[in-house]
Amino acid sequence: MTRAVVITGGGGGIGSAIARAFAAQGDAVVVADLGDSAETTAATIRAGGGRALAVRADVTRTADMQTLVTTAQREHGAIDVLVTCAGLGLSGLLSSQDEADWLRVVEVNLNGTYRAIREALPRMIERGHGRIITIASVLGKIGGSGYVTAYVASKHGVIGLTRALAAELGAQGYAGITVNAVCPGYTRAGMGVAVQSTKAGPRSGEEIFERYYKRQVAQRRMMEPEEIAAVAVFLASPGASGITGQALNVDGGFVMS
Repeated sequence: MTRAVVITGGGGGIGSAIARAFAAQGDAVVVADLGDSAETTAATIRAGGGRALAVRADVTRTADMQTLVTTAQREHGAIDVLVTCAGLGLSGLLSSQDEADWLRVVEVNLNGTYRAIREALPRMIERGHGRIITIASVLGKIGGSGYVTAYVASKHGVIGLTRALAAELGAQGYAGITVNAVCPGYTRAGMGVAVQSTKAGPRSGEEIFERYYKRQVAQRRMMEPEEIAAVAVFLASPGASGITGQALNVDGGFVMS
């Protein structure tokens, strides 16, 4: 049976991989992102024979999330799966980072996740069924190593939101709606390869991984976006119906919890 899958941040590296993975198994995908990136992902899916619709939407705008959910509901009659993948880095030290940058990271990563869920959840409650998958980070479980305080704080918040909502829905009797987080480690996409601030100056994510993190990762490699996507697809599958309130690491053995 074809499901309707809504993905925020679906134009980015991990988000696009997730959208393609759901489409490859026959799901109808609604890709949301800023600018033209959503349409780029959707066009790629359609070119491969899949079903995809692009919606230009900003997770910091409640009206945009309302439009996204309304569009998905109108086109497909339901929202079966919501994946919240929109995210932002903006590295910097807490003592010197501009306040606007800190607030922007929290506004996109945590509050953007909240807004997307807040609009989609009533549709799932009406049906008594749904899958909510948040994209957090292994840094949402540890303190990080400097220059990522805002990001780390926001991802701790995403994991907390995921766990609290799973418990809340269970207490309300909605066992058919699961809420789980995927926690990528350093991934060869998006923020994982972008230039970030470090004590030694600006460095690409790949260089940061090689210099500071690789020896701490059991598999001694970065993750690929398709590996993150595969776990998101699993969490939306019937085989994962008994999994909720969990934050699953996909990090090559960096954080073993």
